[in-house]
Amino acid sequence: MDYYKTFIYFTLIVAIFPQIIDVFSQNTKQIYNYTVFQFKHPSFTNVYYCVFLAYAFCFLLEVILPKQREHGLLSRKGFWLDTFYVFFNDVLIYIIGLFGICAVTEFCFLKILNLFNVHSLIIYDIKQWNPFLQVFIMFVIQDFCEFCAHYLLHRSNFLWSFHKIHHAQETLGAGSTRRFHFAEMFIFKPIIYIPFAMIGYSAMDYFLFQITVQNVWGFFTHTNIKVKWGFLNYIFNTPETHSWHHAINIPRRYGVNYASILNIWDLLFGFYYLPKGIHPKIGIPDQKKMPTTFLKQMIYPFKLIFSGEYKKNSALQSSNSKK
Repeated sequence: MDYYKTFIYFTLIVAIFPQIIDVFSQNTKQIYNYTVFQFKHPSFTNVYYCVFLAYAFCFLLEVILPKQREHGLLSRKGFWLDTFYVFFNDVLIYIIGLFGICAVTEFCFLKILNLFNVHSLIIYDIKQWNPFLQVFIMFVIQDFCEFCAHYLLHRSNFLWSFHKIHHAQETLGAGSTRRFHFAEMFIFKPIIYIPFAMIGYSAMDYFLFQITVQNVWGFFTHTNIKVKWGFLNYIFNTPETHSWHHAINIPRRYGVNYASILNIWDLLFGFYYLPKGIHPKIGIPDQKKMPTTFLKQMIYPFKLIFSGEYKKNSALQSSNSKK
């Protein structure tokens, strides 16, 4: 019986595979054409240029208000590797790959629903609502999903094998936000898109929301700036709270401060941590094992997985606690 089910599933996959390729290629072509048009027509209403200006502003803050003064912006350890990751993940992966993968995920999910005589992902279309209310709902859904995904990246030994690349940095700067394995994006981003589709939004809507809200805030939270945020730390993820997310001198084995933007999630689930009188020590316990070049870092998680070594890591981030 199991062999029969496997055969049926395999047949279905083979049958729709050409359609999957077509969906991916069409949507990738669409985002490519959109991107080329945007780059050829610069303006202050152009999404890409606005995001670029936001990135540049974060780098400027690091020059004006540096937290770690023992290194400059360009001389920070890992700066040029981070810069390459910005190009690789934001241009090659986000623009060329992610958009198409989201469309394929929507297509496959809909095909599954079709088996139950459901022919649309939309549960409730909110696109006719007040624009500000729409943005608020999109923001809350996105932020909570990102929080849950981030927690899983730390809690799962398998997923931590990929995510630890992001944490294996001994200094933080704005570009550090993009130093992560592309597999993370392909595992979670398409799945997080499904709730957006259920309230009436397209893959393009999700893509634009990602590169504007999520990416820009990610640059901000990793920025090396000396600013005390006070009570705002209880509301928003800031460079002050996020630096502790990257620390190893923390009381929880699997990390703290998982929030993407709203720290309310960490407060609700007991993961919020911002001690006074001590400074975060950035990195991972097995820092010396992490390769220092891009290609080797891309291969590293697969070496851990295929060798079985990832099971021994136990998603360990803290050097202090077994909680």
